Amino acid sequence: MKNQTTSERLTRNQVAALDIATHTGFFCLNERGTWNFEESMRRNNNKQHKAFRDTLIDFIQRNGIRQIVAEDVSVNNHFTDTRKLSEFRGILFEVCDTLDLPEPHFINPKVIKKFATGNGNADKQEMIRFCKLRWQIEPGDDNEADAIHIFFCYIKRFNL
Repeated sequence: MKNQTTSERLTRNQVAALDIATHTGFFCLNERGTWNFEESMRRNNNKQHKAFRDTLIDFIQRNGIRQIVAEDVSVNNHFTDTRKLSEFRGILFEVCDTLDLPEPHFINPKVIKKFATGNGNADKQEMIRFCKLRWQIEPGDDNEADAIHIFFCYIKRFNL
């Protein structure tokens, strides 16, 4: 986090969490859900990257967000997934630069899972179940559940 004076101290109302992917889970205290950035078979028909950027900027401005926290890119056996996450991550950095926000804060997926469930290898169903148990929030899907856990992990880590 940037050095901030007392009057500029970040609050939990200004934090947004993202589980970045083609289906991006998002959570802040004002709004939550999952954005769908699936592309059609004809690449020029959908403009996935622009849609992600425009949606993100609108969300940040509408909710007065000053800090983004997101799940870090994890290398796995799915090269296409890793490439997509990396592309969206680059767009996230550009959006933060454009809106003069600090760089996004990234949290390792295993750290999020361990924080959320006590198990660093938790599956999607466990993440959803613990979202209901720990936060009394019924997520729409596993992407939203991940974003909720990312938010609360960050809030706890920085005592907001």
